[in-house]
Amino acid sequence: MQKQITCTECANRCQLLVEQIGDEIVVQGNRCPRGLKSGREEFLGERVIVRGFVRSDEGEKIAVHTSAPVAKGMVYKVTLAIKRVKVNGIVCAGDVLAENIASSGADLIVGE
Repeated sequence: MQKQITCTECANRCQLLVEQIGDEIVVQGNRCPRGLKSGREEFLGERVIVRGFVRSDEGEKIAVHTSAPVAKGMVYKVTLAIKRVKVNGIVCAGDVLAENIASSGADLIVGE
């Protein structure tokens, strides 16, 4: 079985080709080690990084993502929690906006 995945771990946005050969998961097309890990996790359907946008108090859209992959069953709850996050003031990439968002075990951080 093969699956094409767009990696979202970094700005490269690599097009990954992931396939299972016997007991081994083979990932091709990654330009960094994070793509290898991300491709395997997404192929197995276990955990994903949740990404989205929040609004600042000035109406500006700010890209955010979870600090760690969350269980796919938690994605909806995390997405709803992201919609409730309000940003006041100036934030920088990497700032934590919400700790343990939706009890997922991951923090919500400002993206690049």
